Amino acid sequence: MPTEPTFRNFSQRITRGYVILAVALIAVVVGASSAFAIIGFATTFNQSIDSADARMQKRVADLTAQHLTLTQLAPKVIAEEPNAKSRILVYDSQHRVIAGASAQLDDNQRFIAAALALRPRFVGVPGGGTIVLEPDVAGFSQGLVRYWERILPIGLIAIVIAWLAGRIITGRALRPLREVNDALRSIAEGDFTPKLLLESDSSLHELTQTYNEVAQRLNTATYERRRHEQQMRQFIADAGHELRTPLTIFMGYLDALQSGVVQDGEGVRRVHETMLDESRKMRRIIEKLILLARLERESEVVNDQIDLNSVAARAVDALRPLAGERLHLAPGGNAVVFGDDVELYEAVKNVVENAVRYAPASAVEVRVAREGDSAVLEVADQGPGMATIDVEHAFDRFYRGSSHGEVDGSGLGLAIAKRAVERMGGSIGLASGPDLGTTVTMRFPVHA
Repeated sequence: MPTEPTFRNFSQRITRGYVILAVALIAVVVGASSAFAIIGFATTFNQSIDSADARMQKRVADLTAQHLTLTQLAPKVIAEEPNAKSRILVYDSQHRVIAGASAQLDDNQRFIAAALALRPRFVGVPGGGTIVLEPDVAGFSQGLVRYWERILPIGLIAIVIAWLAGRIITGRALRPLREVNDALRSIAEGDFTPKLLLESDSSLHELTQTYNEVAQRLNTATYERRRHEQQMRQFIADAGHELRTPLTIFMGYLDALQSGVVQDGEGVRRVHETMLDESRKMRRIIEKLILLARLERESEVVNDQIDLNSVAARAVDALRPLAGERLHLAPGGNAVVFGDDVELYEAVKNVVENAVRYAPASAVEVRVAREGDSAVLEVADQGPGMATIDVEHAFDRFYRGSSHGEVDGSGLGLAIAKRAVERMGGSIGLASGPDLGTTVTMRFPVHA
């Protein structure tokens, strides 16, 4: 995987941080414990050697009172002093060692003695002798070295444990990131299927939950985009199919006129009338296509106050020349809705026009009523009705059902009505059956 080295390097850096932290903690613990031990040794030594100095002065005074020579006094002084933190040396007036063993301090011992300011004590002996109490750091330095030798393997074990723990903890912490990265790579490669990541044992619960929401929304948006693309392709294909027939007729008559096939005045007049009818048909189709395209745009919805009775009356008056006295309007009570007056008028007019055209021998009744929090407009006829398959596809674009060859129309009226009603927050339904007539019901909320 291309990004795996990135995660591996990141994991290594975090693990290295755990190891460095473990080393630092071990160093702090060892350094602090060693410092406390050294400080404690220095404090104890100074107290002990000061006490030994006082005892030595008293002992020298006692032994001198017994008229002992320096040679006789020296062994007694050393034998009677039990202090192990200092070495006792007795020098004569010529600076020769009479009693006690003098040993040279090594570099470590000399450094410890200097760092702790451990200085010798001197006790004078009558007759020219000197007793020296020197600091004995050999035992302490050896114990400190043994402590360091024992703590070293413990520290190494702790570092290994820190390394293993770092790898385990880092691996678990990075697992959600790897899952999200793999899922995002799938999206980049065109796979928009949501991948619900594990959340139960993940410390990045919020991240995985956010990704799941984004994946769901992206999948929904992708589905909608593909659906709209499919609808647009179908829309273009249907529009081309509907426009092809009148355009073919129109061009055929033009060719007939141009080639001189039709020359008599009556024939020319009929050709002109037919071409004019086909031109009007194409214009109606194009106008409805433009209206439907405008309704499909995600534009801001107008929210004007509209009297549904007034809109129904205008639609009925506009279609009265086509329907005559068989078109009736039954206005209802207070039916004020909110939306775009132009879109609502087009919706009602298209539904009424469909009823007038597809039920030519039947009365068409337009009813407006107030039902609770809804305003209802019904357009009912007692015509031949529709088959079940036609009812299912009645609101599809360009769908004209079994009467396609009998009634002039574009198949866009109900599609326009459905979109316009839905933009107002309403709903539209159709009830029909063979020889049962057709009723289209539009329902709108009456509140803003």
